Amino acid sequence: MITIKVRDIKGVTVMDLEGRIDIDASEFIETVGWLLKNNKSRILCNFENVELVDYSGLSILAIAYKNVTNHNSIMKFCNVSIHIRELFRIVQMDKVLLCYDNEKQAILNFDEKILELENKHLRRRFKRLEMNIKVKYCSKKTKSKNEVYEGTVVNISGVGLLMSCRHPLPVKTPLSLEIFLPEELVPVEMEGMVIWVVEKKLQPCFYPGMGVQFIKIDSEKQKELVGFIEKNITHRSET
Repeated sequence: MITIKVRDIKGVTVMDLEGRIDIDASEFIETVGWLLKNNKSRILCNFENVELVDYSGLSILAIAYKNVTNHNSIMKFCNVSIHIRELFRIVQMDKVLLCYDNEKQAILNFDEKILELENKHLRRRFKRLEMNIKVKYCSKKTKSKNEVYEGTVVNISGVGLLMSCRHPLPVKTPLSLEIFLPEELVPVEMEGMVIWVVEKKLQPCFYPGMGVQFIKIDSEKQKELVGFIEKNITHRSET
C-alpha cells in the first residue's frame, strides 16, 4: 500500500511517497492523472520512504510516466534507494526515468532550458504509434517451434511495444520477435525483453498482454521501423 502527500516547491509539484509500490498502488496513477488535469506539468516523485517496488509496481510507474509524457509534461524521481535503482537498471527503465540523488538537485534541474531539452528527448523516445499489427514471439531460452506465439501490437515505438497476447511471458524473459508491418513482405526481426506484464486491474483492455523493450535490433531495421511509425503518425495528423 502507498501513501501519497502532495506539496509545491518553486513551481514543482512534489509527491512524497511512503510504503510499497505494488499491485495495490493504483492510487499513484490516479494522483498523477489528477495533477495533470489540474495543469501540474512538473512532477517530482520523492522515493525517500518507498520500501519496495515490485514488477506490478513497475507497470504502475510505466503507465503513469507515459501519461505524463503524453501530456508534454515531465516527471522526475529523487531519493531512490540503491535496490530500487538496481531494479530500474535490470528492466532498463534507468534509461528512461530521470533520477536524482536528492530533492534540491532534482528541483534545480527543472530549469526552463533543461526542461525544454528533456521534454524534446522524452517526446522523441516515447513517440508511439497505435496500430493493430501481428507479431510472433518466442522465448530465446527455449527456441522451440511449438512455443512460438502470436499477439497483436497495441502500440509501438522505436524502442519497444505493448502487445495483447494470450501467452504473456514472465518479466525479464528475452524474446525473439517478428513484427509484420503492413505492405511489407518480410517481417522485421529483432530481439527484446519483457519489462512488464499487463495487470487486468490496471489495463483491462490490453489484458492479457505484456510490454517489451527492444534490446537488439539492426540499425537498418530500426530505421525502417521508426520511418514507418513517423510516416503513419504524420499521415494521421493530416487526416
